[in-house]
Amino acid sequence: MQQLGCSLLFLMLIGGSVQAEPFVEGRALWVPAWEMTSPAGIRRMVALAEEYNLNSLFVQVRYRGDTLYQPNRRDSSHYNPEPRSRYLRGQSADFDPLALAIELAHEAGMSLHAWVTCFEITGGYAPGDDTHVVNQHREWVSYSNRSYMMPLGSRAWLDPGISAVRDYTTEVFLDLVANYEVDGLHLDYVRYHGHEMGFNPLALAEYRYETGLAPADSDLKWADWRRAKITDFVRQISLEAKRVRPGLILSAAVFAGRTGTAYNDVSQDWGRWLDEGLIDLLAPMAYSTNDTTLAQQLSDAVYVAGELPVYAGLTLVDFSNDDRPLSVYEVNRHSHIARLHGAAGVALFSYTALKEMVAAGLTPEQLFSGKRSEPVFEVID
Repeated sequence: MQQLGCSLLFLMLIGGSVQAEPFVEGRALWVPAWEMTSPAGIRRMVALAEEYNLNSLFVQVRYRGDTLYQPNRRDSSHYNPEPRSRYLRGQSADFDPLALAIELAHEAGMSLHAWVTCFEITGGYAPGDDTHVVNQHREWVSYSNRSYMMPLGSRAWLDPGISAVRDYTTEVFLDLVANYEVDGLHLDYVRYHGHEMGFNPLALAEYRYETGLAPADSDLKWADWRRAKITDFVRQISLEAKRVRPGLILSAAVFAGRTGTAYNDVSQDWGRWLDEGLIDLLAPMAYSTNDTTLAQQLSDAVYVAGELPVYAGLTLVDFSNDDRPLSVYEVNRHSHIARLHGAAGVALFSYTALKEMVAAGLTPEQLFSGKRSEPVFEVID
């Protein structure tokens, strides 16, 4: 029954029919917000994904507290004041990137997951829209352990330790899933920025109220509390989003390795999320180009996930080497390692990098040698 349950979830993830489709490998693609800026661009993206035998799309529709969709589109029961993304400037007001992507992906037999940034809230610029959350609630922005508020003109975060922040973000995501027939909601930046951040005065007051303690950067109870707040948010999203849209697949992009950086530095206790069944699909960002590290990270994730699917988050560029494009052989080798260690699929980062590889001559057969509806296969002998 465990294998059957996993198989049924797998078919939902790739948009397949329970009767018609075999158990297949998940092949997802992360599509950044800047690739969702015109109808023609979205049509090209879906066509390329179909041609290159992908079967799931993670499309970024909340970049940094903004929207690449229509808030309160039909159902206005969830509060969502967020402004239209600056990436859509110059486009018609009735252009809805998410609606078009869903339509085209489903026509092509692919699943469509709304990729949302959770707590990083500005992207290198100070938002000018009055309705942007940092302009409505400056008091929610995270502070450092030296009492400095993160600058809005840089990459500022909302503080996950503030209950109002978690509630606000939940409402925004519930509005999205209530109004769009997405197959999944894909959480990104569902963590703290680092152990030195998260010292907003409101968060500190909540910690004192709940524990009677004053936090310190090295305090283990403070670290546990922060991890619990992130888990509380994931639990809240999991319960409420699935109530709004039954059958929704909740996934999360996480730091690879359940200990170390994920657990200690950014308070991302994804092992617990899996234990509690809060998410349906794990996408560890296994971006290392070292085969041994990649294998260890993926085998650990698969072991912890048990019967739930793991999509190995694989990069198409070497982040440690000036974003050098990986060779076809490297990409295939990494996919092969993912299969050998039990991953149910891969998620490629990103569409931007894939476009560049295609322009340089990459063929569909070089990326994935079998059709997207065929059973698991091997590319490298």
